[in-house]
Amino acid sequence: MIKLKLGLTLLVIASAALAADKEPAMKLQPFDLKDVRLLDGPCKAAQEANRGYLLSLDSDSLLRNFRLNAKLPAPGKPLGGWEEPNGELRGHFVGHYLSACALMCRSTGDEDLKKKADALVAELAKCQQALGGEYLSAFPESFFDRVEAGQPVWAPYYTIHKIMAGLFDMYTLTGNEQALEVLKKMAAYFKKRTDKLSAAEMDRVLTNEFGGMSEVLHNLYGVTKDPAHLDLAHRFDQASFLGPLAIEKDNLSRIHANTHIPKICGAARRYELTGDDTYRKIVAFFWDRIATTRSYATGGSNESEFWPDPGKLAATLTEKNQECCTVYNMLKVARVLERWTADPKYADYYERNFLNGILGTQDPKGMLMYFVPLATGHTKKFGGPLDAFWCCTGTGIESFAKLGDSVYFHDADGLTVNLFVASTVTWAEKGLTLEQATRFPEEEGTVLTLRLKAPATLALRIRVPEWAARGTRLLVNGQEEKSDVRPSSYGTIRREWKDGDKVEVRMPMALRTQPMPDDPDLVAVLYGPLVLAGLVAEKTSFFADAADPASWLKPVEAKPLTFRTVGQAKEVAFIPLYKVMTEPYGVYWLVLKEGSARHKQILAEEEARSKREARVVDRVVPNNTEMEKAHNLQGQNTQSGTAYGRAWRHAPSGGWWSWDLKVLPDGPMTLACTYYGGDIGPRTFDVLVDGETVATQSIDRQKPGEFFTVEHKIPAALTRAKSKVTVQFRPHDKNTAGGVFECAMLRPE
Repeated sequence: MIKLKLGLTLLVIASAALAADKEPAMKLQPFDLKDVRLLDGPCKAAQEANRGYLLSLDSDSLLRNFRLNAKLPAPGKPLGGWEEPNGELRGHFVGHYLSACALMCRSTGDEDLKKKADALVAELAKCQQALGGEYLSAFPESFFDRVEAGQPVWAPYYTIHKIMAGLFDMYTLTGNEQALEVLKKMAAYFKKRTDKLSAAEMDRVLTNEFGGMSEVLHNLYGVTKDPAHLDLAHRFDQASFLGPLAIEKDNLSRIHANTHIPKICGAARRYELTGDDTYRKIVAFFWDRIATTRSYATGGSNESEFWPDPGKLAATLTEKNQECCTVYNMLKVARVLERWTADPKYADYYERNFLNGILGTQDPKGMLMYFVPLATGHTKKFGGPLDAFWCCTGTGIESFAKLGDSVYFHDADGLTVNLFVASTVTWAEKGLTLEQATRFPEEEGTVLTLRLKAPATLALRIRVPEWAARGTRLLVNGQEEKSDVRPSSYGTIRREWKDGDKVEVRMPMALRTQPMPDDPDLVAVLYGPLVLAGLVAEKTSFFADAADPASWLKPVEAKPLTFRTVGQAKEVAFIPLYKVMTEPYGVYWLVLKEGSARHKQILAEEEARSKREARVVDRVVPNNTEMEKAHNLQGQNTQSGTAYGRAWRHAPSGGWWSWDLKVLPDGPMTLACTYYGGDIGPRTFDVLVDGETVATQSIDRQKPGEFFTVEHKIPAALTRAKSKVTVQFRPHDKNTAGGVFECAMLRPE
């Protein structure tokens, strides 16, 4: 407790002195986006799809809610999804849109997009003026009254951050001076507003999701050097969250992931601007706890937007894994850590997430995803152009507008090739343009060609990935270079370079598996940095040596990055997860040695399941509209949804629901109900048949991570001479009934 209080105290007093001239030195500097250009390849195609989507959106529709709030004429059709006119996050996407336009303009030089974004800024300025000259939003100021009063409202500061960040990007990336003026006026409004709040009142405000307010205000201070902006930024450095991290206390379990990563981005900017080492430690410790204890093989790290306990991942595979926003923000964290340290482990993490958590989340039309399913049998779901506007639509259009931002870095001594992406980078100070020609990851390597105005001596550092265990070779003008090329390092070539020099990088990829930390038999299959997805619609197990995937997966001839199982009961094709678009797929597999104890257990379970299937007279699966209608769903205060890869229905206290199921009239029946053993109580409820209680069931984590089926015996008198019965689930007082994941009526054994 003493240590925790110390951590909080450090954060509270950190603003006492403004360390404006103590910005720490970075080990690596990124190249400006204008100096990096993508060449033909998957990244360029994704960039162009995104650019087309940005250009397609109607400016009047984007501005409509802002103009309505400012009581100005509002032409344009209303947007849907999270931007619909009554939505409490309305306006958030417009902020993302400004950022994406600014990033795309910097990445491509698109003047049409710049004109469109400049016009948006000008119209937002008119809205700001109509609202009094400082406040700017698509919703009224009363939303902030509700936050301060502790009343329900959906994250207004989160939305304000997006707008402020979009304006900041328009200023810094496109030179739009008006955007900076609008942004400074917004900051002035919120400075006045929050100055009226006591520390306790501000703490209450910070319990409502506030996005990257700290980061954007620190960024603003970095431009203006106005102490008022630094003071305001620090009011959004939430001590109750950051303090424990400052003393290396892991406080990340079961909290909303994307509420908290932006707070880390704010801490990172504070360190960069003030040199306060407390914030550097916070960022590094946070990254470690997510990357090493809560991340899947893909690099993603959450289920239904929440983090699990460290190392407890096996039971979290669903259709709602790795929210795309969290991948976007974790890449920002990894990028700053790499700049600070030049440690290749951050680049390895970045590459894993980039290939398995960004690249495959956009379809060819530029539409974007919210979650990436990791449970078997699900498909990717992409939003529509005018009816989604999720948080992940916003971060997605930013991601695909800045695909070149981490490919190359430099320091005073040399250039670092960080990612293997077909592109060019121009280093004007050195008179150097480097061209990277590659089809990676379909090609196991890359070729770097240097174009120089005059010979120059510098270091060329090439990342040797952690997955390159089969050896990496560097060849300069056809001659092998003797360089330290250990996995997860930088192979450095220092020499006098001449125009036309070529460096060939050969990185053989190999199949490998990565097990779940809490279930060594549950593995993902990787080829180099790529997570492979098996194209199946249902759970599948393999009987083989998990440590030797090459013995049961073979490459398909003439189909790059495509594999097929051999020697298995079911033949399954595997392709990179980023290439999956419409097919159902799986990422994790039970891979067991034949004859092992778990193999025997699974065989026994399959036999029991098969016997039960032969007894089924009727069944109903929740959250299936057609099936539940056919079974006469009735109820009050009952909800349904999906979790852990399956559909459920439950009813809180005071609610109930029922289905009608067929029965055989000539003997006793059995009702088989499937529950999830990880559900947390109080969940005690009665199971009734035609109004009579046949069982009382309690669920309270008695089988964590497992589904289990209970057979409830039905007295013969309740089914005699009937063709169907009504099965009802009713919770005890202050309890919840369910969740029920399946209900089946069985004939006698």
